[in-house]
Amino acid sequence: MRISSLFVMCFRHQALLSRACVAILGAVCLSGCMAWQSQNQQPGELIARHPHSTIRVVLHDGGRMDLHKPFVRSDSLGGTTDTVHADALPVMVAMKDVSHLEIEQVDAGRTFLAVAALGATTALVVSAVDGLGKLSGPTQPAPAPNIKISCPLVYSWDGRHWHLDSGTFGGAIAEALQRTDVDNLDFARAEDGRLRLRVANELAETDHLDGLAVLAVDHDSAVTVAPDSRGGLHAIGTLVPPVRATDDRGVDALPRVVATDGWNWESTVSGRDANRPADLRSGLELAFVRPHGAMRAHLVVDANSSTWGTWMLEEFIRAHGRATRAWYDSMNAHPQLALAVQARLAREAFLAVSVRTPTGWQAQGLIWEAGPEIVKRQVMDLDLSLAAGDTVLVRLASAPSFWTIDRVALDFTADRDLTVHELSLLSARDQGGRDVAPLIAAVDHHDYALAHGATADVVFAAPPPPAGRSRSYLVRSTGWYRVDTPDTGEPDVAALAGLGRDSLAVGRASVMRLNAALTAMAERAR
Repeated sequence: MRISSLFVMCFRHQALLSRACVAILGAVCLSGCMAWQSQNQQPGELIARHPHSTIRVVLHDGGRMDLHKPFVRSDSLGGTTDTVHADALPVMVAMKDVSHLEIEQVDAGRTFLAVAALGATTALVVSAVDGLGKLSGPTQPAPAPNIKISCPLVYSWDGRHWHLDSGTFGGAIAEALQRTDVDNLDFARAEDGRLRLRVANELAETDHLDGLAVLAVDHDSAVTVAPDSRGGLHAIGTLVPPVRATDDRGVDALPRVVATDGWNWESTVSGRDANRPADLRSGLELAFVRPHGAMRAHLVVDANSSTWGTWMLEEFIRAHGRATRAWYDSMNAHPQLALAVQARLAREAFLAVSVRTPTGWQAQGLIWEAGPEIVKRQVMDLDLSLAAGDTVLVRLASAPSFWTIDRVALDFTADRDLTVHELSLLSARDQGGRDVAPLIAAVDHHDYALAHGATADVVFAAPPPPAGRSRSYLVRSTGWYRVDTPDTGEPDVAALAGLGRDSLAVGRASVMRLNAALTAMAERAR
């Protein structure tokens, strides 16, 4: 759970802004500032010192796996890679194949408060988490992180377990903003000619699913497949990592964004002034070696929106107070108004991409809001025709604390042919057994509404790929969702009007609230 997640918990539950809540925040500040660090100890000694920790095993061939409940047996290292099922079978790794072991430890460079002074204890964190509730039954998917609002969730069945695989059509917070989203299904596996998904609403909202499809993409094994923000599919070849990456504070961020390893870059939280424009944007500047003559590239970003960003979105909706329903009605009656509101928020909250040219930074577009539950891969075609020299400079920017970025890379290879098939929908039934297939089979504004806690199991026919071809699965979903906020209180007219007058209003509001949270934490720690 990230620092921003706990800010959300404490702000949404005012009574928790006490010394106990500060203690919880302190403990999670530590866990949020963890990083995988190599260990020189022998496996047996490491396990003895950290008997309840997860150990990351890095193999000589570059592969890695996280072992829970690790143990040593003869010349092998064992453990389970499954944290959901108590009866999961252990996996074994020969010692000779292990390059080194890593364990999560505090990364002092990311700790923004002297949290030790807060007197935090693990027991406080455990007791708080225990109260959040759990899904029952061994066949249920693991619950998503504790997030107040976001978007519908899609789980994939891999033949043994359910895995959270996608958060769909993020940012479509009104019917007039219904959109189609495409996302990779990394865990989906066909079994006996069938592919199974589970759609779930685990959050404080009502989800409206107008269409759900699975795309089977057959391609050369030398490439992977990923979508852009408009749902277009791209063949991705060799990924070129950046040779330099610094954030808006000049801090080296390269180790955090060179691989998809969960060690993400996030904004620096403290030391921002809401009256300084430079402090109201946050992001990365990355340098890539450019092949001679390359005039285009795929920008590949593995990232997701933060829980802080979703809370700020909820606060924007809540600011309409007793006029919330009228605001929704006006947007649905005037779609152009809704799109204008969305565009205004997107300019600050989405991830803006620019390329450096001799005359300055040239805007390339926006990486779409991705939901905080799971990292999403998105692709953007970059125009390098105006870039000079053999180094490409790329800038990513957003409002502070709105994004976490796991990896950024460029692919200079040309797009290749992809064969795309839409799988046939076999069945779709909700948790009560009701047939909802007619509601999601086609995009016709005749949608399936999922209340909080609703689920539906969806099955598609999945014939095998042609011989010699690799296959990737992607989910294409269309719909919108409405956040459950009370239609009470007076509208915050000043704050809402500021969105129209101030081009940095979202960043300013974010910094002001972050500073207020940090001040409250520091005062209660004394």
